[in-house]
Amino acid sequence: MSDTAGRKLFQHSGTALIFRGALALLFAFLVASLPVATVFALVYVFGVFAITDGLTNMAHYFYDPARHSRWSLIGGFISVATGLVAVSWPGITAAALGVLIGAWALILGISQIILARDIRTTVRGWWIWMLTAVVTTLFGLYVLVNPAAGFLGVVALLATYAAVSGVLLIASGIRLRRRASSSSVMLAH
Repeated sequence: MSDTAGRKLFQHSGTALIFRGALALLFAFLVASLPVATVFALVYVFGVFAITDGLTNMAHYFYDPARHSRWSLIGGFISVATGLVAVSWPGITAAALGVLIGAWALILGISQIILARDIRTTVRGWWIWMLTAVVTTLFGLYVLVNPAAGFLGVVALLATYAAVSGVLLIASGIRLRRRASSSSVMLAH
């Protein structure tokens, strides 16, 4: 990969990760501030978050598919589909919110683990992406195993997950943008 192409790839990838991280932090703030009486608002907020996250992931893939893993695209489709279910059937989604969020996080986390493994030979900061994937997967498993933990527990856990994930995505994005602005792009061998 040429130095210019490498810088461009890391600059755009970093921007996408920073946007996703900021979106996750905004989502964490909104979830933590919603009272119990607004369950339907949480369903819609989650749906919009999942759709936006998925569309961002897919746009990132389609920007230059030759340089991005198909797992990025698959994760995007999973997020959009989950978001559409939440927005289309809010009553059913509210009843099954924990299961829906848990399944979404588990499947998304697994796709992110595969993506992180794919990039580990080309990106030095791959371990941050792997950490994000593991946090996402563990969150999904916890919610699926403990669906009766109660709505407040799910809300607190969802806000915590979104905040941790957001910080990790922003850290990954900043790292890639710094790599893009350095004089030469150094890829791991």
